[in-house]
Amino acid sequence: MANLELTLLGTGSPVHVPHRYGPSQVISAGDKRLLIDTGWSSTIRLFQANMPPQTIDAVFITHLHSDHTTDMADFLVMRWVGGTRHAIPIYGPEGTKRMIHGFQEAMAADTKYRLDHHGDKLWSGGLAADVTEFVTGDEPVEIAKLGDITVKAFEVEHFPVKPAYGFRFEAGGSVIAISGDTNPCAGLLNGSKDADIMGCDSMNVNMMQGLEERLRGIGNANQAALLEDAHSYHAPISGMAELAQKAGVKHLVLSHLIPPVTDDLAPQFVAGLDKVFSGKLTVGKDLEKFVV
Repeated sequence: MANLELTLLGTGSPVHVPHRYGPSQVISAGDKRLLIDTGWSSTIRLFQANMPPQTIDAVFITHLHSDHTTDMADFLVMRWVGGTRHAIPIYGPEGTKRMIHGFQEAMAADTKYRLDHHGDKLWSGGLAADVTEFVTGDEPVEIAKLGDITVKAFEVEHFPVKPAYGFRFEAGGSVIAISGDTNPCAGLLNGSKDADIMGCDSMNVNMMQGLEERLRGIGNANQAALLEDAHSYHAPISGMAELAQKAGVKHLVLSHLIPPVTDDLAPQFVAGLDKVFSGKLTVGKDLEKFVV
């Protein structure tokens, strides 16, 4: 039985920065690779991680916020021109079918041009996807099984984004949980129970407030006001550490960092968390890999 692995493709936030790309991860075991979310520039990161899109077996979407989904068009195109000849399975919340259809329609002219030019060198199905919309609650429910990996989904608290989900990946007695975007909640507690690794949404409130002050200082009060709203539906870092401790998580990997700090500020981002979480703690970086 192959070990579960977590590869962080993007660990950033809706605020674009050059060192952290949009939220996205890959879970792998054996010959299976599962992509979670398609945040901005995640397709580039797949190539950099030596996991080109045509090697991805399925995609799982936590929720339909733009910073988790806008690279879907590039992923579908690069997968197709990479040589695949079958529809990609995609699992996501209600609205995922409409979103995927929209990306396919946006690229319809490109698809036609390439088929006209290359003929049967490309699969005639183009950007086809087999989309499954699922519904779960606070308890993790199995939604897919690919190779040795069982995938379970659970609902998280990201209101007014509803539904929003996290995922639990199980293989050979090992568990990796992905929180999705959330506040501490019952679904995340249940979904991350005894996880070997949890990839976790994380917001440092003090550092966010500092960023908001700097934005106001340079005359960008509107963006500062938008960031203030993020406080209501992202996990405060201390609360997530407390939940991870309660759930028995062994290794807490912080991703989707809000604000998207540089590496030199990582110690400040997690200052004091060792008082509430006794397991291993990592501030994740793009392209970092973790093996259970």
